Amino acid sequence: MIGALGTVYRVGPAGAGHALKALNNLLSAVNLAAVAEVMLAGRAFGLEPAAMLEVINASTGRNHASQTKLPDHVLSGTFDSGFALRLMLKDIRIGTSLLDSAGGPAAFGHACRQLWEKAYDELPEGADNVEVVRWLENASGRELRA
Repeated sequence: MIGALGTVYRVGPAGAGHALKALNNLLSAVNLAAVAEVMLAGRAFGLEPAAMLEVINASTGRNHASQTKLPDHVLSGTFDSGFALRLMLKDIRIGTSLLDSAGGPAAFGHACRQLWEKAYDELPEGADNVEVVRWLENASGRELRA
């Protein structure tokens, strides 16, 4: 028997779900890159990754990246969340296009897109989306895995 793959949400007219998926993944990408940058800065000050995540996740900075992606797929060293970087970048590009068409501010979205595009160009083909953290580690000269 096949079980449910997720929850169905009615979010608006035809196409609205596609837009929300791309915008949600753009936000997820921003969060992952931001958590990694903050934690890499913390490493420069001698902070331990597990301790940083414990505090972040008990505070206002918590998000899916800090609660799941970093502990399960980065600190473990597996970098295997099961979602390809190329697919995340596709959604980031769709998301920034939607931001642009909405006519509002898009500074974070475009900065995120530039970062992920550079990582995509430099990482191996088929890289998982959490590999962006390894790319940021290389750029900083520090690792998050203790």
